[in-house]
Amino acid sequence: MTHAAFAARLSRSPIAFDREAAADMGRAFADLPPEVAGLLAATAGCSPYLKGLMGREGAWLRGALAGAPEAAMEAVLAAPVGVEGAEALGEALRVAKRRAALLTALCDLGGVWSLEEVTGALTRLADLSVDLGIRWFTGEEIRRGKLPGAVAGDEATGAGMVALAMGKMGAGS
Repeated sequence: MTHAAFAARLSRSPIAFDREAAADMGRAFADLPPEVAGLLAATAGCSPYLKGLMGREGAWLRGALAGAPEAAMEAVLAAPVGVEGAEALGEALRVAKRRAALLTALCDLGGVWSLEEVTGALTRLADLSVDLGIRWFTGEEIRRGKLPGAVAGDEATGAGMVALAMGKMGAGS
C-alpha cells in the first residue's frame, strides 16, 4: 500500500497556547513546507514535551516528515532490532520511543492518522520493546546458567516467558 506524503495529508492543526514557543519552533522549522512548519509551531505552543522532542530530534524529524509517516514509523521500529547489549538496546529503545511519540502526536494533531492508526503505532512500539527486552535479558540469563532447563536459542521465544499487557499495548488488534 502506498501512502501520500505527510504534508499532503494534513487536515487540521491545534491553536498554540504559548505563542512565543510556537514562534520559536516556527523559525526553527521555517525550511519546511508552510503547513508542516505551522503544525510544528502550533504543537510546540501547546506541548512543552513535544517542543522538547522537536528540538532534540529536529534533523530526524525533517526527514521523517518529508515522506509518508508510515515509512518513517517502519524505520523507527526497525532501528532497535538486532542491537546488542543492555545499554545499547536501552538507548535504541529510548530513541525509538522519542521518535514514535513525536511522529504519532503530529499525525494525530495534524489529522494524518485516525485514532486506530495512532494507537496501533504506539502498540507496535510497546510490543517490539517488550519483545526485544525479554529476548535479550532471557538470553543473558541463559548464558549465565540462571534459567534451569533453558538452552542457547531459547531466547528467541523468550524461554517461555509471557507478558500480559493492557492500556496502549492492549489497544492493538
